[in-house]
Amino acid sequence: MQEINLLVEQKNGSIETNSEEIKAALAAKMEEYKGMVFTAESQPEAKRTVASLRKLKKAMSDRRIEIKKTFMAPYTNFEAQVKELDKLIDEPIDFISGQIEEFERRRVEAKKAMICEIYTGIMTEHGTVMEYLPLDRIYDSRWENSTTTQKAITEAITAHVEHVEKDLDTIRAMESEFEDKGLAKYRATLELSDAITAMNQYQKQKEEILQSSLDADRVCTRMKQAEPAIENTAQTITEWNETAVRQIVERVTVLSVNEILVRIKGGAEIKQRLER
Repeated sequence: MQEINLLVEQKNGSIETNSEEIKAALAAKMEEYKGMVFTAESQPEAKRTVASLRKLKKAMSDRRIEIKKTFMAPYTNFEAQVKELDKLIDEPIDFISGQIEEFERRRVEAKKAMICEIYTGIMTEHGTVMEYLPLDRIYDSRWENSTTTQKAITEAITAHVEHVEKDLDTIRAMESEFEDKGLAKYRATLELSDAITAMNQYQKQKEEILQSSLDADRVCTRMKQAEPAIENTAQTITEWNETAVRQIVERVTVLSVNEILVRIKGGAEIKQRLER
């Protein structure tokens, strides 16, 4: 478009007044007023003086407004002309901007379609990764930029895929009984460390449960082993025999006023209620 310039020729105006003359007259009057002493007799004259001064002030204000309006007339006319030109200029701006925005919308839509095509092509060769890497999870809006090439997008998506494949290989190589738990955690966070932590936690819980079960089995075994000794000793005790009791009893714990816990040597424990 050929360059168009607005040419403006401004002629500076001037306003001449007798303000200095009025200032001098007012200054002289002020000196006169400062020395005056107002009385009941001079009150009418004082009122006439105030009225005269107010009339002068209003006349000067009215004249100021009149001069300003006249002085601003060229600018007001100039401003109206510029606003009219603005409207004329806005029409092609709006039209061209609309065309640019529509073109950009179509370009972005085409770029998005290309990104989906690239993603689908890569996932065809790496199908096991798709459930961990849906496109919206790795989508980068910068791929839509006109400066981002198809090669760059392909490399970015491929890098994501290869990283996930490597992590999945690491998880499976651990041959954990809780591999499914690790994979589920990895699917949620895409963090290898989170998956390993999850598998280790499940393994630790299993070991604690097995240990608890083993301890319970040991207690049962000890109780069974203690039964013959208790029965044999009980048959030989016909009256209180502290020595014999100490041979089979390790500790007696008072649970309440009505109940005690007798721990037999070997680990077995018997609760006994006391008859009162």
